[in-house]
Amino acid sequence: MTKKLFTILSILVVAAMFLTACGADEPAAADVPVSELPIACFITDLAGVDDMSFNALGWKGVNDAVAAGFAQEDPILLESKAMEDYEPNIAACLNEGATHVVTSGWAIFEAVSIAAAANPDVKWTFIDAGGFELDNVRELVYQTDEAAFAAGYLAAGVSKTGVIGTYGGAPYPTVSIFMDGMTRGVAYYNEAKGTDVQVIGWDVDAAEGQFTGSFTDMALARTTCEGILDEGADIMLPVGGAINLPCGDAIIARGADAALIGVDADAAFAMPEQYKDLWLITIEKGIDIQITRSIQADAEGNWSGGGTVGNAANEAVGISPLNSWEDKVDADLWAETQALFQAIVDGEVEAATYKVGN
Repeated sequence: MTKKLFTILSILVVAAMFLTACGADEPAAADVPVSELPIACFITDLAGVDDMSFNALGWKGVNDAVAAGFAQEDPILLESKAMEDYEPNIAACLNEGATHVVTSGWAIFEAVSIAAAANPDVKWTFIDAGGFELDNVRELVYQTDEAAFAAGYLAAGVSKTGVIGTYGGAPYPTVSIFMDGMTRGVAYYNEAKGTDVQVIGWDVDAAEGQFTGSFTDMALARTTCEGILDEGADIMLPVGGAINLPCGDAIIARGADAALIGVDADAAFAMPEQYKDLWLITIEKGIDIQITRSIQADAEGNWSGGGTVGNAANEAVGISPLNSWEDKVDADLWAETQALFQAIVDGEVEAATYKVGN
């Protein structure tokens, strides 16, 4: 493990504390011989394990399973630099004896479908996609619009210009669900307060938004962000790994009084220090928690395939603390936001409008 990766995993331990504190159970070691524990292999998507987001959380979940005694030591890590890497990386996992393969991202779906069907004795845990209809694939999907709804409500109350911006890396459902949930949260605030806060970058009725078409083109991400800032946005929700950082660069370069909303892991801790004060809040996605639970079930002999939805109620989706913004956000607004999220958890407010799972 590289020093850089070790640092990222250490940061993500802190970033996961909110979800853990909310009640995610601490796992206990499986009561089986070490030689019978799963051999885990993790394959990233194109953003790589250093994305400080969903890939890093996925790898953390695998390592947490090892640390808890649910998988054998020295899990396999294979990074995908291009889509052509997916099939050889899967083959490499299997050739190295993996019995539980964890894969990340929508784009690897077809390659996993073929390999899982051809290797029914191997367990597969897939992050962010469903529809395999294979007994040996567990699909981890997330109702992130629930947490995004609360974040949108908060952003609408914090914005001074009355304009919120968003853009994504690609029009995948796992990306647009954040954008849609946040926009609906802004609308909920408008209805409650009689305001007219606008969102640039996502249209709920048309189910269309602004996308860069890349998770790695940072120059394009910055240009996209700057265009939305030019339209008056002072809070931005970029969705797609590290494509939020160029937006942070744009805000810093302008000296703008603006903020970012993070996704997946608490960005105040997961992202580089120079952006720390920009993060208003993070829409958290307990990828690590669900992966550890999947490997745990495999080790304990009660694993099953099919869709597993992480949501607010089972504590796999959440909102971060305010961190650097604690003294900047009106206390009543923050109390309203927390109460709203609790109402979503309790089923009193319906924020899950995006269909996830089968």
